[in-house]
Amino acid sequence: MKSTELNLIPIFVAIFEEQNLSRAAKRMDITQPAVSKALKRLREIYDDPLFHRNTSGVEPTTFARDIYPAMSAAFKNFSSTLSASRAFDPKVSNRIFSVACVSAASYELMPQLMKQIHEQAPHISIEVHPLFTEDFESDLRLQRYDLIVDLAPRGRTVLKVEPILSERLLVVCSAQHPRIKDSITPEQFLKEQHVVVSRWHSRKSLLNDEDIADLDKREIKYRAPGVVEMLPVIHNSEYIGMLPESTIKAFEKTYDVKGIPLPFTDKVYDLCAIWHPSRTSESAHKWLRNQVKQAGKVIKKS
Repeated sequence: MKSTELNLIPIFVAIFEEQNLSRAAKRMDITQPAVSKALKRLREIYDDPLFHRNTSGVEPTTFARDIYPAMSAAFKNFSSTLSASRAFDPKVSNRIFSVACVSAASYELMPQLMKQIHEQAPHISIEVHPLFTEDFESDLRLQRYDLIVDLAPRGRTVLKVEPILSERLLVVCSAQHPRIKDSITPEQFLKEQHVVVSRWHSRKSLLNDEDIADLDKREIKYRAPGVVEMLPVIHNSEYIGMLPESTIKAFEKTYDVKGIPLPFTDKVYDLCAIWHPSRTSESAHKWLRNQVKQAGKVIKKS
């Protein structure tokens, strides 16, 4: 592809995502014949039809699906360099920010973030995704996400990390648990059967021996995709788990569960905003990070 044909990239992305030439033209603010002409040139360059017509518009070929991630990443990277050089006005912007968030943080942090955005930037939207992989650097570098909210990455990283909220971790169990009252010993903790929040990308729990000694000795009976899926299982059983104090408080009446101190040294974990250093100076990204930090401060005070 010649440098003069780089303008075909956003048109390809628009056709792929809209799967309709008319909608792609409207999104690009150009005529449909111009989109058709661009598609013809793309077909010549790649020697592939790229899209087949169907009853509702067009459907991408296998080859188009294969090249879409690279085309989309190239378009996002180019767009971010433009937005970094322009003033960002949240009052009029219609940006869609993509945030990957650990499930335990979704129930207070994200609602508070949306409350702030609704008041300050009524046209901005947020897409919240589960954490599918541990390759945060690649996800953020390719701008699959603008920001990740999770526990701080282990080991060395090129990514920028900023704590936004500190949470005390508690044992959670049924309020009517027959053996656990107001406290639990380390021996009893390891003897009980556990429910955990699972990492999406592996058959592992959110926390392990690196966080708390001997934690991998637990007998894990149920790996849940998120907090909401954990609590009904705990509520109706003698299983126990570990969750942030604020999460337990938010759901303790709904599910008749209680939180008690961990039988180890008090564990306080930092929930962090994580981003790629290439986005640090981008005005829109700075605004998003500040909003997340402010949401954390509001929750901490409540």
